[in-house]
Amino acid sequence: MRNFASIASLYATLSTNVESFTFVSLTRNIRSSALAAKKKIFIDGEAGTTGLQVFQRLSSREDLEIISPPEKLRKDADTRKNFINEADAVILCLPDAASIEAASFVEPDNDRTVLIDASTAFRIADDWDYGFPGEQIRFDFFCNFGPTQAN
Repeated sequence: MRNFASIASLYATLSTNVESFTFVSLTRNIRSSALAAKKKIFIDGEAGTTGLQVFQRLSSREDLEIISPPEKLRKDADTRKNFINEADAVILCLPDAASIEAASFVEPDNDRTVLIDASTAFRIADDWDYGFPGEQIRFDFFCNFGPTQAN
């Protein structure tokens, strides 16, 4: 953001007589180019039935880049961990136990990667409430449009 502020300040200083829409247009172009970057998607379990279907649905999207490990390394834990932490979004198309393992691969300082789990691993976990950790939010949040306290 510091670079954007410097560019904007310099631009404003150099072009005091330029119509305001030019500056607004420059601002929008800088911001929209950052948003237009392709998002990296890793489908963990891409070779299975669900993974193949997800891959087929997403592969034609121009705004997404599907990243995949080499075939020989697709079940290697270190390789999967690297791909999980490189991706913007990970779709877990795995059995429950493998899905739980994959979720543990997200680095503690990684606040960027989003996990989407196609298994039942977290839907039925005792310490999760329908996909949310802890007991702060319950399923009726979705029905009543507001959080409730767990009993």
